[in-house]
Amino acid sequence: MTSTVSIIICTYNRADSLQITLEGISRMIVPRNIDLEVLVVDNNSTDRTKEVIEKFNKDGFGYIGYIFERNQGLSFARNAGLDRAKGEIIIFTDDDVIVEPDWLIETVRTFYEYDADCVGGKILPVWPGEKPTWLSETIENILALLDYGDTVRELKAEDPPLFGANVAFTRQMLRKTGYFNTTLGRKGDKLYCSEDTDMYERLIKLNGKIIYQPKSVVHHVISINRLKKRYFRKWHFDGGVGQGNSLGRYEKRNILGIPYYIINEFLRHSFKYIISIATIKDDVIFSQEVKVLYYLGIIYSRIRFYFSNMLNSA
Repeated sequence: MTSTVSIIICTYNRADSLQITLEGISRMIVPRNIDLEVLVVDNNSTDRTKEVIEKFNKDGFGYIGYIFERNQGLSFARNAGLDRAKGEIIIFTDDDVIVEPDWLIETVRTFYEYDADCVGGKILPVWPGEKPTWLSETIENILALLDYGDTVRELKAEDPPLFGANVAFTRQMLRKTGYFNTTLGRKGDKLYCSEDTDMYERLIKLNGKIIYQPKSVVHHVISINRLKKRYFRKWHFDGGVGQGNSLGRYEKRNILGIPYYIINEFLRHSFKYIISIATIKDDVIFSQEVKVLYYLGIIYSRIRFYFSNMLNSA
């Protein structure tokens, strides 16, 4: 039986790393019973992105579909890929990963072996040097790293989500979940997040069968720029802003549009941050600091939304 599979890679100004990703995909084992297409969604890049894709096609790798998505944002780009994809199985990965040669085989096999609606696997780091002492395991997930062990298992509502650097869906399930939420996800240099979690939660509500397959492996090449504290601070603050934006008009108990539970969480994490300073451990202190910044981002977003509505209704 032949399976039609679409691999979607969304990219924004990462021509060099995209080239490495495509080189890895060109080395994949592709069985005869898999009809594969690779789609690259260019989300307003101003670098050599299109040139890299044209060179791969010219060199005989096979047809790599090029899609230009003008609306800025990772969710917009993923949805553009979904519109074009022909596969019964849709696999997402990122423009800064190196896939294992058997990644495609293991991912597709898992769908049939476990009657899965969604399959995800390991995302292992390729560090550019020594891992910083302030980087704790509790915030490593920001680098889209994922390792839930070496055993295949079905993920439930209480389990952590899969990440977009290594996740696949059946076309049938995506028809039920709908598209990625365009108010979430990275937008250019704004590090909004939670689009993966949002999709995961929709799958759970639909009783989708989600399988973690440890043999489905990609390696995330961590850039030096991402191993700086300012990147983590920005990621958490921007993530909070994105989460606050997704709340829309909040009708329950709030102050200036800020839900009471957000205020409570901000105060709780601020207190924990102050306490953590006494530990004199860089990783403990920093992990608490960025949690405070996340809730500050939500608060900033909600206040901005509140006063914007006041001005519009005046």
